[in-house]
Amino acid sequence: MKIAARKNSSLDEQRRYRRQYDRDRSPALRSAFPQLLQLNIELSFGDRTGAAPKEVVPSSQSHAFYPPAQAFFRFRCPCADCDGEFDLSANVAQLAATTGRGSRTVTAKVHCAGTRARDRVSGIGCPIELNYRIVALGTP
Repeated sequence: MKIAARKNSSLDEQRRYRRQYDRDRSPALRSAFPQLLQLNIELSFGDRTGAAPKEVVPSSQSHAFYPPAQAFFRFRCPCADCDGEFDLSANVAQLAATTGRGSRTVTAKVHCAGTRARDRVSGIGCPIELNYRIVALGTP
C-alpha cells in the first residue's frame, strides 16, 4: 500500500489558517467591549497611485458587529493576489475607550502594506488605500 506524501501548505494557506485561528479565538464583542451595543465599520477603497481606472477599484464593504459577534477587526486587502491586511483592532479599542453615551465616530485613511503577486519580484507595494469609518453605539 502506497502512503500519500503530505503536501506543504503554501504561504497564502498558512496566512488564511492563521487568520481563521485568530478569529475563532477572539472574544465576543460583549466581552471585549461591554459598553458597546453595536459597531459599524465601513470600508471604501481607492488606488493611491491614481493609475487604475475607477471601475477597477474594489467595491466598498460594510460590517455590522453586535454583542455576540467575534471582536475581530482585521480585514484582508480586497485584491485577491495581495498578501496585505488592514488591522483596525487598535482603532476600535481606542474608540470604545472614549467615554460618553450614544454614538462615537472615527474616520481615517491607511495604505495597504502588502505586495501583489505580480509585483513580488520587483517589490512594488500594493496601490490600495483604505478609507474607513467606525461608528460605535454605546449603552444609553
